[in-house]
Amino acid sequence: MANPDSLQRFTFDNSHVRGELVGLNQTLKDIFARQSYPEAVNNLLGELLAAAALLSATVKIDGLLTLQVQSNGPLRILLAETSHDGKLRGIARMDAEQDIEDGQLLGTEGQLVITIDPTKGRRYQGIVSLEGDNLAKCLEGYFKQSEQLATRLWLSCEGQVAAGFLLQELPALGEVQEEMEVDADAWTRLTCIADTVRDDELLHLDNSQLLHRLYHEEPLRLFADEGLKFSCSCSKARLSTALDQMGYEQCQEIIDEQQKIRADCQFCGQHYSFDQGDVKGLFPLESAKASGQSH
Repeated sequence: MANPDSLQRFTFDNSHVRGELVGLNQTLKDIFARQSYPEAVNNLLGELLAAAALLSATVKIDGLLTLQVQSNGPLRILLAETSHDGKLRGIARMDAEQDIEDGQLLGTEGQLVITIDPTKGRRYQGIVSLEGDNLAKCLEGYFKQSEQLATRLWLSCEGQVAAGFLLQELPALGEVQEEMEVDADAWTRLTCIADTVRDDELLHLDNSQLLHRLYHEEPLRLFADEGLKFSCSCSKARLSTALDQMGYEQCQEIIDEQQKIRADCQFCGQHYSFDQGDVKGLFPLESAKASGQSH
């Protein structure tokens, strides 16, 4: 299979073309073990997770990158998130009143939202329209519209194995590099060759085998692979933000009725609870005011 749970970059000599390969196996098992989705939904989520890993390597940020699909079909929300150090998580949300059918998961209207949230700096968000269930085409459209970079993606997921393949043509890097002999036809030739890749090859050949099959006549440089894994970034502190948005009155009503506020992480199922002391800590002014009025 594609190198499992890793991302690997490669470049072609004398060209402005770069590439990446992603393989997911144990990562998917860990994510799917915490959820229960139909197979078709799992496959689409696997593709989105592979795409998120590919894109995180292209933007090179210290922080989080999120891909979120929103649609009017049975699959309302599909979300994949990755950190700069290869930690992935993902979820799907379905409309219980609509039947899940292959080929109609995302309905007729929707959008793909790309969010880049760096540890330092400004948050960025880009939005492109969905084109059916073809996530690769949607993301290619994003790069064309927002990044103005020629980019091609191939994504596949079957069972608990997902793989992604990206080629990107970078702009020239100045006069010094332009003095080198550059292969002007490289982008057209390399993408035409990549279009011959089959899903079974993408999923089941390791990276060296796949690249040799496609590019054994090309001057290719393959770099060391980087590990990927499932990891959830949830914490009681992060969930406190959601309670803060609910407001003091609503939180206090739940405490009065149930003694505790119970919250579960949507990604990993971790259980959290908040008691009266937690609410006082979140809303010190409101709690002090309410306490004064009760005397």
